[in-house]
Amino acid sequence: MFRVLILVTLALSIASSVKAQDTPKVEVFGGYSYAGSGSHGFDVSIAGNVNQWFGLVGDIVGQYSRLSDQGFTERIRSHSFLFGPQFTLRKHKRITPFVHTLFGFSKLRTETNEFGPLLRFSDTSFALVLGGGLDVRITDHLAIRAIQVDYLHTRFFNESQNKGRVTAGLVVRFGKR
Repeated sequence: MFRVLILVTLALSIASSVKAQDTPKVEVFGGYSYAGSGSHGFDVSIAGNVNQWFGLVGDIVGQYSRLSDQGFTERIRSHSFLFGPQFTLRKHKRITPFVHTLFGFSKLRTETNEFGPLLRFSDTSFALVLGGGLDVRITDHLAIRAIQVDYLHTRFFNESQNKGRVTAGLVVRFGKR
């Protein structure tokens, strides 16, 4: 009886470790994003996993802010379209950390009445994102992106912008690799 108990325990631990290594073919993320200076928005991405630890990610981010002070208003909208590699550590059944490097472009639009009439400016810039995060599994097909922290570099109007971005939301997983 003791040997049967040991064999069952061993079989269950092997099965759970194999389950912990299951890799979804595709992961779709959607969530809230904050980028400092009162800039709120969204982040939507899709990741295709090539194997257990390597995938390719397409990411779309929108950030919006509005500043008002002593009679003037400035409204800023930016959208980033990014793509790149993602490296994921799938050692645990519930927790999945990842890091990524994304490249693409960002589009900035701003409107202000600071100098009297409404003025509009826009620019497009190369964008670089370095970051990572942590997904927490709820079911085989659903996880919570507890946190994603990114460094975003752009160059609008010939000036470098370096800012942090924090994101959280839901991940839906499809298929098995």
